[in-house]
Amino acid sequence: MAADSEFTIDELARAAETTVRSVRVYHERGLLPSPEVRGRIGYYGSDHLNRLQTISRLLGRGMKLNGIRELLEAWDRGDGLADVLGVKNAAAEAGELEPEVDTEPDDSYAELPEYAKQALAASDDPLEAYRVTNPRCCDLATRLTDTGLPVRDTFQLVERLRADCDRIADRFATELFYRLAGQTYEESARTPRDRTKLETDLAIARLIVTRATSELIDQAFAKHSELPPPSMASGTQASADL
Repeated sequence: MAADSEFTIDELARAAETTVRSVRVYHERGLLPSPEVRGRIGYYGSDHLNRLQTISRLLGRGMKLNGIRELLEAWDRGDGLADVLGVKNAAAEAGELEPEVDTEPDDSYAELPEYAKQALAASDDPLEAYRVTNPRCCDLATRLTDTGLPVRDTFQLVERLRADCDRIADRFATELFYRLAGQTYEESARTPRDRTKLETDLAIARLIVTRATSELIDQAFAKHSELPPPSMASGTQASADL
């Protein structure tokens, strides 16, 4: 580590315009690599500074620490662009989509993912799989079962919804993220600074696309939740009352 790029934790916090407490929190949460320790002092380098600046920008864009950590961990593992972005099928960029599978409910658990089957096999709390991995899906599943829908059918219904969301991502994510982030990186010199910028651009792109998609889905569901118009009979009765 070159001398001109070394920072103590106090110096690093000042250079990144943050606090020592924040640096410690990011390290504890797995967002920031450990420093090089010599004697009793930890020394940070330019990579740590770049990472801190990236974290600050992503926090400023509304991302949560858990989401930032997942993104940075995937990037540090050297995952490909599609893996970092959460795209399951990179071939979607070329329009090569897997054929849709009929997932209508039947009398078995064949269409459910393994974690859901394991949850269903548990005697105490079959919704535990969603509670841990997808809390909002857990809320939906709980409300469905409260209406009297059997747990098996609840999982089938929620999983069909999840599968369709996966298909949307498989179809559009690669192109959207490439246009918003990957293309600029490919045209760059691919220096460490360019890589740091890509980290930020990818996270921002993910946030923008997710929010836009959520808005579109909300509007689509809103069309199906409108109250039906009053019946003719009700209108006639109301006129008579007048």
